[in-house]
Amino acid sequence: MKERLIRTVRPLGVGRRPFAGVPTDLVGLTGFALAAATLLAVVDVSSPVLRAAVGAPLLFLAPGYAVVSTLFPRARGAGVDTGTDTDGGDGSLIGQTESPTDAERAALAFGLSFAVLPLLGLGIAALSWRFETTTIVGTVTGFVLVTTAFAAIRRIRVSPRDRYCLGLDGKLRRLRAAIFGSRSLTATAINLVLVVSVLLALTSVGYGLAAPQDGERYTDLRLLTEDESGEYVVGDHADSVEPGESIPVTIAVENQEGESMEYTVVVQEQWVDGDGTVLERNELRRVDYSVADGATARGDREVTPEAEAGEVRIAVMLFAGDVPEDPTTDDAYRHAHFWVEIEDDPEVE
Repeated sequence: MKERLIRTVRPLGVGRRPFAGVPTDLVGLTGFALAAATLLAVVDVSSPVLRAAVGAPLLFLAPGYAVVSTLFPRARGAGVDTGTDTDGGDGSLIGQTESPTDAERAALAFGLSFAVLPLLGLGIAALSWRFETTTIVGTVTGFVLVTTAFAAIRRIRVSPRDRYCLGLDGKLRRLRAAIFGSRSLTATAINLVLVVSVLLALTSVGYGLAAPQDGERYTDLRLLTEDESGEYVVGDHADSVEPGESIPVTIAVENQEGESMEYTVVVQEQWVDGDGTVLERNELRRVDYSVADGATARGDREVTPEAEAGEVRIAVMLFAGDVPEDPTTDDAYRHAHFWVEIEDDPEVE
């Protein structure tokens, strides 16, 4: 009896897994997503290799793996849901689907990530957010965290014996055996080349999306007018005025150059022939704008043509540097114009 007791009694903790029941793959996914977001968006590391190493998995594996884990909380070969057990309890088609193998999970994670990213991009566009590194990384990370939380809830509700477990140690041993297990040096070399090729492909694409992007830099010049409701609209300027009458116009300058900019706006009255050649020009006013990055400056101006009769073109030219002595639209960084007819006053005759 004493010998049997010695054989059956074990020291506390021996033979038990300390993290049994804990979805370690989901915990690791959450930690990786947070770490990657911190490096890419908060710390903003400049190393291309590091950005690619964390950016590629975050974009092309993490979203899909979170979705796959939500859809399939059970292990391969576990009892199939009937709609009445602890998993879901709603008789859903998801619960009744046979769980995929580990290889199928990896393929689905990769494919679903490519399916999810365009949807997240549409969400960013719908909210009128700018497509910057911080916005993209934050959106993807938020999706991964929320979806992973749902996956953890679904997996915990499955009985422990049927619950999916990553079993990373065993998978790494099988992967090593698949790559290096062949007795042929040629086969081993081919396997290594394939693995390195896949990693390079993922890293290259990941760097293209996760690396700091300058984005499209531009300055936008618009000529606006205020309608009856007080809203600014493009165009709708007066078609004709009397000699000496002023024309109200709002000049809007939007700066998306990535830094604060100093602009100069030159307003000219131009006489143009039928071929579009400027015959004569007269500067009406000059305005300086100081615009912060991402901001739009608006200025309500009064433009008074000096012509006594005929049709003239009011040209608004924007310069981001020094203004030439005789500025033209060809020299301007941006330019816009509108036409106005100067009505001849019959009393003058």
